[in-house]
Amino acid sequence: MMNKFRGNIRLLVRDRCRLNWESWRDVSEDIKTVMIDVLALDWDINKSDANLMKCIDVVFKYCFWELKFDVQRDAERHGVAGPAKD
Repeated sequence: MMNKFRGNIRLLVRDRCRLNWESWRDVSEDIKTVMIDVLALDWDINKSDANLMKCIDVVFKYCFWELKFDVQRDAERHGVAGPAKD
């Protein structure tokens, strides 16, 4: 079940976050809220529980960094410059 939850978060991060953001702090609160709302469609999330929301934010952050690392590694492996900058 945890793998499915984390997989859902990975998909949300991949689909909604731009790779040219330097850190998770650069992601707007609006986007974070939308991702939590989408996640709440499949999971029972108590948005008033501050500890739960902090834990979910940490998982989002780790998935964001994992995505950035994967893209950077693939770019180095294939000899391309990396993600496009706006």
